[in-house]
Amino acid sequence: MTEKKQEKIFFIYPPSVVMNREDRCQQPIKDLNIIPPLPPVDMMSLSAIGKKRGYETKFKDYSLNQESVYDFIRDLRTYKPDFLVINVASISVDSDLSILKEAKELLDETIVIVKGAVFNFSSYSILQSYPEIDIALLGEIEESFDEIIQYKDLKEIEGITYQTNNKIITTKKRELKENIDHLPFLDRDLIDNNFYIRPDTKKPQTIIRVSKGCPNHCFFCLATPLNGKNVRLRSTNLIVEEIKECVSKYNIKDFIFWSDIFNIDNNWVQKLCRLIIDANLDINFSTNTRADTLDVETLKLMKKAGCNLISIGIESGSQELLDKMGKKITLEQIKNAISMIKESKIMTYAYYVLGLPWETKETIEKTFSFAKELNTHYASFYSAAALIGTKFYDYVEKNRLGEINYEKPYVFPCVRSYELSSQELFDYNKRFNKWYYLRPRYILKMAREIDSISKFKTYYDTFLKLVRKY
Repeated sequence: MTEKKQEKIFFIYPPSVVMNREDRCQQPIKDLNIIPPLPPVDMMSLSAIGKKRGYETKFKDYSLNQESVYDFIRDLRTYKPDFLVINVASISVDSDLSILKEAKELLDETIVIVKGAVFNFSSYSILQSYPEIDIALLGEIEESFDEIIQYKDLKEIEGITYQTNNKIITTKKRELKENIDHLPFLDRDLIDNNFYIRPDTKKPQTIIRVSKGCPNHCFFCLATPLNGKNVRLRSTNLIVEEIKECVSKYNIKDFIFWSDIFNIDNNWVQKLCRLIIDANLDINFSTNTRADTLDVETLKLMKKAGCNLISIGIESGSQELLDKMGKKITLEQIKNAISMIKESKIMTYAYYVLGLPWETKETIEKTFSFAKELNTHYASFYSAAALIGTKFYDYVEKNRLGEINYEKPYVFPCVRSYELSSQELFDYNKRFNKWYYLRPRYILKMAREIDSISKFKTYYDTFLKLVRKY
């Protein structure tokens, strides 16, 4: 009796745009000043499921490795996977999927699965254009994927669009689970963990998923459409167990706590921090928050547990724009939050978005002045991107603000505002980024914080990048 061959799953980021491909924040890396390449959380999660079912798994990021479609075809021919899983970004659908047409002769025996935020809103039309795709994953993908690789009847699997007999069928929507403790620990054996590093220390850094969901549904954001309006918190015990595994098995002590809003429930945050402190894990972590969810007691515990940086979506220095984008915060709340974080000796990273439909010279100058007043440790000034599925995308379509351009998302505006052209908005973007990081006061501040060769090299490389870019 012959032994059954172990089946294989090949996870890939295609030879396309180099980016961090998390569904909510799809960011081209070459245009980012500070943010490093992040580990492929989606593929690591699915790989953990695949291995649990007895599959051999492999991952490759062709874009980051600067490899071509021909390298992909070579690997496909050599590896001969039973399943091919491709991450597809909203801003690069055709670029990401063009490899299928090139490799179609090799795909007869391989089931092609695609995932990405874009499929939640346009899976039918994409599968029409790409008959090589067998299945698109919609919504939260782990359970659907688990059922697919068990070869369950596709019509019985919720949350997918699939092709069969020249028909495209979308099954019943899979409801979001209130309890997310079913999410597996990420398969960190899938990747080279030493490749994904914290920029200032050059030490390995990984992501821990801690919660999903956001009740606010801002104008430009995909968090609520993808993850729901109810914030679903993962068990603090499970989070700490995954941290312990990272420390003991992979020698990783730097983390990004991944959530849509980390500080939505400060009792939960405090419980998590106390567990980390009691376990003597000696870790560092960064996370995100909103301006209206912080308190001093929680920040002190976060600092003691190892929090070294908090990112906060400030978006604009105009209260009018904050209201129109549905941010549901005030400028005063933002100032109070930044002040509390600084007093807690935690670094601050502010995100601003320029170029929403109501942006004017006046509102941009208000943002410029507000950023100067806040003087956070880091800041990114993004051009607003109208990704399909956001209120912004629908608004652009309805109000005819022009054809959406994804050529340089988050850097060059995808559309104009009512008052300013795309080029004018882009000029402000360049001006703000150049001003923030190249001002003498900031350079002197960062120079005083240099306490290692690696940190000096990071700051120097970033400085040169900014000088050349702007």
